[in-house]
Amino acid sequence: MKRILIPTDFSDNSWNTVLYAMQLYKGTTCTFYVLHAYDLSSVQLATTISSQRIGYLYDSVRVQSQEGLKTVLEDIKNSRTDAAHSFVTISKPGSLAHAIQEVITKDYFDMIVIGTKGATGAKEIFLGSNTHNVIKNVNNCPILVIPEMYTFKGISEIGFATDFKRIYHRSEIAPILHLSKSYDATIRMIHIYDQPELGSIQSYNSSSLEHFFKSVKYDFHVIPDFSTLENAVDLFISDLKIDILVMINYEHSFIKRLLREEVIKKITFHTTIPFLIIPADT
Repeated sequence: MKRILIPTDFSDNSWNTVLYAMQLYKGTTCTFYVLHAYDLSSVQLATTISSQRIGYLYDSVRVQSQEGLKTVLEDIKNSRTDAAHSFVTISKPGSLAHAIQEVITKDYFDMIVIGTKGATGAKEIFLGSNTHNVIKNVNNCPILVIPEMYTFKGISEIGFATDFKRIYHRSEIAPILHLSKSYDATIRMIHIYDQPELGSIQSYNSSSLEHFFKSVKYDFHVIPDFSTLENAVDLFISDLKIDILVMINYEHSFIKRLLREEVIKKITFHTTIPFLIIPADT
């Protein structure tokens, strides 16, 4: 049985993320844990001098969180739910990243499915501070980032960005294989190179990936490095009609480079497709 954690802020986009997760795991026995993290704003704390008043405000936001989760459950029951799916709600004080880390430390989860905030322009995901902090600080569970108001369209092409500079573990590859087998999707490995030839270590690692993927459809693609890594990934996504982009999050990985690039410092990552980040098995 799959265990899926879905953070919510009670917005339309959060509800859309719940629907995406339900469709992604259609027919799969799943328990979805809908999490809401609540905290007082800096403005509320700055203008409150009484500890009694702070306690009252915390009680108020806690009740709002619990009531909001009840509404989400009612909306789920009123939708066309899958008989294989069950739902649990979790209300936690503190920041979203801290609440997620606390929950996944206590219990195992197969995936975190989180939505994004929208930016100007049809081709942009805006990684708001919550999503950005989760990606940076939660390193022990796969995270699937869903673009704002993105609707599930099935999965036929999986883009897996890799530089072949490290050997991958079976646990890291397992989520990719699950998606490929569930949707009979082709895994398209992308190598963005600054040197056209693979080194001996890269060749060995690419062979190990072929061994993992021998039971599914896969292919290799190499493209030259661009002015930014983001531009190279964008080209790959559009040319091959990729439905979901996958990266493994290790110290010198693409995702680490993306998080350091100026475009991510501005907290904008240009893509219109879901983005799966798998933690390294260290």
